[in-house]
Amino acid sequence: MCPRRFSVARPRGFTLVEILVALAVGMVILLALTVLFSRNTGNQSELERMTRQLEGARFSLDAMSEDIAHAGYFGEFNPNTLPIAAAYQSPDPCATALTAQGWNTAVSPVQIPVPIQGIAAAATVACLSNRLAGTEALVIRRADTGADMTFAGGNTTNLYLQVARCGLDTQRLIAAAIPAASPGATFNLRRPDCATVNDRVRRLTQRTYYIASCNDCAANDGIPTLKRVEMIDGALRTVSIAEGVENLQVEYGLDTNIDGRPDSFSTLGSGVINGTAPNVWQNVVAARVHLLTRSTAPTAGFVDSRTYVLGPNVTVTPAADRLKRTLMTSTVRLVNVGMRRE
Repeated sequence: MCPRRFSVARPRGFTLVEILVALAVGMVILLALTVLFSRNTGNQSELERMTRQLEGARFSLDAMSEDIAHAGYFGEFNPNTLPIAAAYQSPDPCATALTAQGWNTAVSPVQIPVPIQGIAAAATVACLSNRLAGTEALVIRRADTGADMTFAGGNTTNLYLQVARCGLDTQRLIAAAIPAASPGATFNLRRPDCATVNDRVRRLTQRTYYIASCNDCAANDGIPTLKRVEMIDGALRTVSIAEGVENLQVEYGLDTNIDGRPDSFSTLGSGVINGTAPNVWQNVVAARVHLLTRSTAPTAGFVDSRTYVLGPNVTVTPAADRLKRTLMTSTVRLVNVGMRRE
């Protein structure tokens, strides 16, 4: 009987055809994963850009709305209750001299600056550096709304407001700088006991909002930015509020029958606010703010076919720059001005 012979299978490698097929399948899978990752990354970047844009627009509108709502706040001082109503001034928003801020409480009637003042798009204002053409600016004047401060908290380069709490004081308020020595000799209005000096004052502020053509203008980044100019310690300081804000237009609500409510809204271009009563800045009791914002980077393939309406006289048709835009509008009441008229 012959012994059986068993054949042992020899190990074999892949054929060339099998290797090519495997490589092709792998490349297809890798390509699909690459496309998926790229799309997810692009979508995430686009979402982040839109989020930043909306956050910037909302923050800008909130910052301006809060200041507008407090325009004309002067602590306990009511310009309408003096023996003679205060005389309103429209000072230069770029002036830094304390005597040029529109305050003079040593005369009768006392002189105070208008709470709100618009700057037309065509107006040239020296301190609004790199201002974007075709955009308006807005000036807000008020006293600090935080806790009042003592003489020790002030200095000689800011204006402060002191209000009389003693009914026997013939002068009802003082607007001046804190002197280096003997502040009580300058701010000498008294407390309700009429015996001690009221050592509490509030700093007076003036803020101008405008659109600059750049955020980092030294680097010429070309990103339109909402900025604010404020006089602090005797000098004008400019700070950026939010990037991507490219247009600002304002409508002003005029109260012509002294009831604290706007009777009509007008723009600077309409010529209604012309300095002749009742069409004067002190009769503005509301402001309708239009802010147009855009993304800071283009979106591939995006085409913006919309036209943005910023009030009755201004429309914006975007260029083919692939930038996404958002228009926000808010109507804000000047609470202090309006309530004094009710």
